[in-house]
Amino acid sequence: MKASPATKAKPKKKASKSALKSPKKAIDTGSKSASSKRHYPAPWSLTGEGFLFPLFGKKSYNAEMAFLDEEDRKSYKGGLGSLMLVNYERSDVGPYYELLYIPGNFEHKGKNYKRITRIFVSSQTSVEEGILNWAIPKERADFVWKKEGSLTKIEVSRNGKTFFKIKMRSLGFGFPVSTSILPYVLLQKQEDGTKLSTAFIGKGKGKFCRIESVWSDETVFPDFIKGGGFKTGVSADPFDLVFPVAEKVD
Repeated sequence: MKASPATKAKPKKKASKSALKSPKKAIDTGSKSASSKRHYPAPWSLTGEGFLFPLFGKKSYNAEMAFLDEEDRKSYKGGLGSLMLVNYERSDVGPYYELLYIPGNFEHKGKNYKRITRIFVSSQTSVEEGILNWAIPKERADFVWKKEGSLTKIEVSRNGKTFFKIKMRSLGFGFPVSTSILPYVLLQKQEDGTKLSTAFIGKGKGKFCRIESVWSDETVFPDFIKGGGFKTGVSADPFDLVFPVAEKVD
């Protein structure tokens, strides 16, 4: 869904409860980045809701389709990765949506790290600051995020063309979740080759969830199932997340 500057200028804000939230979010965050060059350094504190679906990386698929460069291919080891979809209701740069893909482990000097190889967000400010703070290769896209009871439907598009769709259902009872159970240490690369390591910290109230359907245009975003994905994952609503200052890795 495209956001229009004209939409924000309208004085009326009496949208129905069933109205989609994505245009408002895209406008708010986009206008902020356009009107100010202020830097938003780490650490960031974020809250919202999200979904994590694990994958056990299929090396043959991800080496070709997970948007790896030559260095990535040489260091890619497969293993545990994930698909994440997040609705940041509050962050240092305002609310925004996010879709990301981690194909598994990458080895650097004998240690394994995770790496985000494809990521889209609804805020241009988040794009710029994510690259600057953590070397996360964010790109901007438009999101439609719709909840119908336990069902969540998400579509992501660029230039008016949808490239990702997913339908997920939350299941059963709630339980506490924490990144201490499944620690993710990212190792991302800046344009000059400098490597930045980040270990984000989070906790929240979780539920099991299941993918009912998922599709992606593989020229834009990897096919999660072909990449080794599992249809059962965890949703968190609400969650609190801290993205600390990145550390340079030799």
